[in-house]
Amino acid sequence: MAKLQDYDKILTRLTIILQRLYEGEVLGVKELAEEFNVSTKTIQRDFNERLIRFPIEKIGHKWKMQAGHNLTKERSAEEVLVIEMLENIAKSIGAGFGAKARHLFSKLQNPIHSPIYSKTIIEDISDKLELFQKVEQALEHNNTVTFEYTGKKRHIRPYKIVSFEGYWYLYGEELPEEKLKTFYFKDIVHLKVTKEHFTPKSQNYKVLERAINAWFEPNNESFEVTLHASASIAKYFQRRPLAITQKIVKLYKDGSMDISVLATSNNEVLHEVKRWMPDLVVIDPQQLAKEAKDIAQKFITQQEKQT
Repeated sequence: MAKLQDYDKILTRLTIILQRLYEGEVLGVKELAEEFNVSTKTIQRDFNERLIRFPIEKIGHKWKMQAGHNLTKERSAEEVLVIEMLENIAKSIGAGFGAKARHLFSKLQNPIHSPIYSKTIIEDISDKLELFQKVEQALEHNNTVTFEYTGKKRHIRPYKIVSFEGYWYLYGEELPEEKLKTFYFKDIVHLKVTKEHFTPKSQNYKVLERAINAWFEPNNESFEVTLHASASIAKYFQRRPLAITQKIVKLYKDGSMDISVLATSNNEVLHEVKRWMPDLVVIDPQQLAKEAKDIAQKFITQQEKQT
């Protein structure tokens, strides 16, 4: 099995080759092999396997980008900003992953001072990159995986690697019950990709798309929740809805609004309510409104003990 540093070398080489192709260069296998100190067989594999999905074509003994896909030598301002945004997000994932990403992005960037700063907080998964690669392999070929999780051996049909609020999860269907579950990535150990294939169910992707946060219960029937957002936070839910199911029910003159959203568990909604208290309150269903009230009262009691 290739080591992580080997993947770094491959990714760096492919990034440089792609960049030069996009800039209009015609590249030869022998010259590239000498430049990167690898065999011509390795470079041929780069073009025939690793870069096969890109719009490149072979002309004699050399390779070039297909017509219409070349970039000018000077990158546009938009392209520079996009690269910088991606790099800043990569940095926030963690020191290990950030260092690898910076090395690759440096091959694409112009040496200018970045005007972008990202405070996106994403869990450092640099120690789990090999696990990610195995899961990606399973996802690409629709293979099941086995692993140990919370002291139990699991057999899973993987559907997606998911990040909820910066934490990484594997979303899939556990066998033999065929129940949809999420598994916290860092607690997955001894993962193996099996030779068993499966046909993904489209409805399982739709369930995930409707999730509000990691508290969603994919096997539950969804129910409608109505919330009231005060004027001070209403704009945030207009800019970025809680979920794709969010609808604006009513707008008030003071700037506040009522919204509805589909949820699969009370905790899925209460997690958001606690984040926005006291500016986000539950209108319906009443039982959920009572739970939110009890949480608020508990907070007040605990706070009073500290003052």
